[in-house]
Amino acid sequence: MEEKYTLPQNLVLLISGVPGVGKTTLSAELLKAYKEFRLVEETDVIREILRGYNCYLFYEYGFLQDNIYSHNRFLTYDMAKEQCRIMKNSIINIIQRQQRKEIPSIINGVHIIPEELYIHLKVPNIIYINLYVDSEESLWERLKKRNPQKYKLECVPLLYQTNIDLKNSILHLSEKIHGYNINVSLSSISETLGEIEEIFHQLYSD
Repeated sequence: MEEKYTLPQNLVLLISGVPGVGKTTLSAELLKAYKEFRLVEETDVIREILRGYNCYLFYEYGFLQDNIYSHNRFLTYDMAKEQCRIMKNSIINIIQRQQRKEIPSIINGVHIIPEELYIHLKVPNIIYINLYVDSEESLWERLKKRNPQKYKLECVPLLYQTNIDLKNSILHLSEKIHGYNINVSLSSISETLGEIEEIFHQLYSD
């Protein structure tokens, strides 16, 4: 795509959204469109390490803190927020490292909750992008194409409510962060990329 702006070397793009909205697909397309970006997937590793440590505590000491959820668990907004709270220091350290090394980076996941992170990241060049859908029907159409064995119709209301809560959290923080909701219900990936390009142009025009 034709760029009329220069992305900062310490830019970090945090992409949130429930399963099925296209976080992974969008991240892959951003990597193709903007060669300077790197995708940081360590937050998923952190989740698995924490779950492993939790299992260790249970088997060794009978202690179980059941709030590090597997990737197969569907999360309410409060559950996702709690998970982000537990992982927060590690996520922030990763962001600070990428900024310090001046590596423009993308971090995505349902556990990326701006409400938990923003107050600790009052630094330039952090952008929050939340992908959302505007109906349960749209979410179901996406989920059933993704993995019919995992996603059933009965999981849609919970995930849709989490989707709405994520959207509202961005709206509530709109004056405090560079936070943007993008409706992907009827948008192609190229149209979503176009919306992000507009955000970059708005913030970083030469």
